[in-house]
Amino acid sequence: MNGMGTKPQDSSDTRLLNHLMNVSLVTGVFMLVVKMYALWATRSAAILSDAAESVVHVVAVVFAAYSLRLARKQADKTHNFGYDRISFFSAGFEGAMIVLAALYILYEAFHKFLEGPKLQELGLGMGIEALVLVINGILGLVLLSIGKRKNSLIIEANGRHTLVDGITSLGVLAGLLLCHFGRNPWFDSYYFDPIFALLVAFNILREGLSLVSRSFSGLMDIVSPQEEKAIESYLLEVCQGLDVNMHELRVRNSGTRYWLQFHLVFADSFLLADAHRIATEVERLIAQKWEGAVTTTHLETQTDHDRLHKHTGSP
Repeated sequence: MNGMGTKPQDSSDTRLLNHLMNVSLVTGVFMLVVKMYALWATRSAAILSDAAESVVHVVAVVFAAYSLRLARKQADKTHNFGYDRISFFSAGFEGAMIVLAALYILYEAFHKFLEGPKLQELGLGMGIEALVLVINGILGLVLLSIGKRKNSLIIEANGRHTLVDGITSLGVLAGLLLCHFGRNPWFDSYYFDPIFALLVAFNILREGLSLVSRSFSGLMDIVSPQEEKAIESYLLEVCQGLDVNMHELRVRNSGTRYWLQFHLVFADSFLLADAHRIATEVERLIAQKWEGAVTTTHLETQTDHDRLHKHTGSP
């Protein structure tokens, strides 16, 4: 039987997620503008790396905003299982854009290092980077927290990207501080600028590859052992309370909800109506635990179970 949990997400949650995405987009555009101004004023390779990452961030947020709206659409004749797997495409796209930005930053940083850094207006650059760090840090933590709580991979990925942007600004700020206060007769402190640009590039490259990896895992229906163990433990507890056995659990995460299928084994004396009632209760409890979860159950008697599985060795 195909179970409960197919209703769309609460409209208040949808409004909240859409609002967060709009805030993220407006903030991203603002961050890009101030970073471009700081780049023009300072000619810093490190700020260039931050600005390049912001260009990617704005493009990725636009795609993520579209994906968020598409993921909430109801299933239809052309998409029988809904649109929520777009979440993994969105995370993968964002990760790929981050990787491209990192490669560009690496190129520019090496070029600046070989050419010799030429900086100006360091005070202005440090002030702007400090402001960007605070704003992106707060926004990133909010997005990441709500994305995890609402099981929205799109919002969570955007939050991670925003935090990466904040960490990038922290690295850039540290480099500019060393350039300004680390002057000495043995080493041109301005070389800290391309050095920190390289460090920033390697950091965002790692984060981008992580997002691409997570996207690939989701599209390939890979569920973490921790997730699967938590679901299995809860199901066994529920089934024990309803005096029914469960096996053959399969789990996948489509980006916004879990899809579960498993067998329920009843005593031979159970009436079909009673078995159906218990299965429906199991599905209700799953949907209550994991909002939007879709459950498919297969009902079988103990005798049939023993006969069908005695040669396979499965429980």
